[in-house]
Amino acid sequence: MTLVSAHTSGKPFLSVVILCYNLENFIGDCLESVLSQDLDVPFEVIVGDDGSRDGSVAIIEKFCARYPGVVKLISHAQNVGYSRNLSDVIAATLGEYIATIDGDDVMLPGKLKRQLEFLETQREFGMVVHKMRPVNAVTGETVDFPLPREKPAVFDAQYLIEQGPFFFNSSAMFRGALRRRYPVDLELKVVADVANLMQSFYGTQARYLDEEMGLYRVNPKGFTSSIIKNPARHETNISDMMRTCMMAETLGMDKAVVDRGRARLFLTSAIMYLETGHYDDFERCIASSMRFAKLGTKQAGLHALRRWPRALHPLYTLAKQMAGRQPVRA
Repeated sequence: MTLVSAHTSGKPFLSVVILCYNLENFIGDCLESVLSQDLDVPFEVIVGDDGSRDGSVAIIEKFCARYPGVVKLISHAQNVGYSRNLSDVIAATLGEYIATIDGDDVMLPGKLKRQLEFLETQREFGMVVHKMRPVNAVTGETVDFPLPREKPAVFDAQYLIEQGPFFFNSSAMFRGALRRRYPVDLELKVVADVANLMQSFYGTQARYLDEEMGLYRVNPKGFTSSIIKNPARHETNISDMMRTCMMAETLGMDKAVVDRGRARLFLTSAIMYLETGHYDDFERCIASSMRFAKLGTKQAGLHALRRWPRALHPLYTLAKQMAGRQPVRA
């Protein structure tokens, strides 16, 4: 840890931002993984706590005391929501570059240095992301996680909206000046990461490094699991993503591209509802998907059979199993 204490003077070159809410079992490991990175530039670590009711704040405060001027805490007495927490943390950054990590994830050695070197030498890129290994948050064992198979080495914001993220938010590093062009949309309730990423490199390109440089810890009690089990919360997810699509149009993105993104959003939502037995929501979402754009045979087939979801459900599950994929568990 002597590396960190040597970098307490001068303006931070890199800002690492961490969002935390009730992560007392994880935030310490996250901070240790950040502070043990091999860096030769001044950096800061800004943690935004969204009114945690467990021991998260006490743990973060210990790191602040150990690394004064490096680890900084923005503590909200009440829960203000993801967007406000993110906005406050971004506003506090001083670095030329900003790296993001969720408070329950872990960086592997060399990650920050690798990304900094890339952005310093490849000036045409506004953001760089990388491969992460999904692991069980309790056991540490590698687990399957449903990410798109196609992972382009180079992509733009249009791809992100049209196809959706194919990487984890905790892998991103971008240029601070690009992120600070636009304010965080405080109307986003629970899903602000796609909008944040889009704003952070819009008008430039991003690079995906197929190098495993982090651990994405899958928490059975976390946000993704709660969406699967709680359709009402997923409706908030849909609302946030529709607002993100509207934001993309405001930035100047082609409407046809954005409509394909809307169609994909409703298609993936329809599939989730089908797999979890919420058939009315499935029928509604697949119809909405078709209205926005035609995406191909899967969408068309599901739409054609939308009136018979109980018969369609086992057939779709069988088709996925034959394709070597596992269904979402309710």
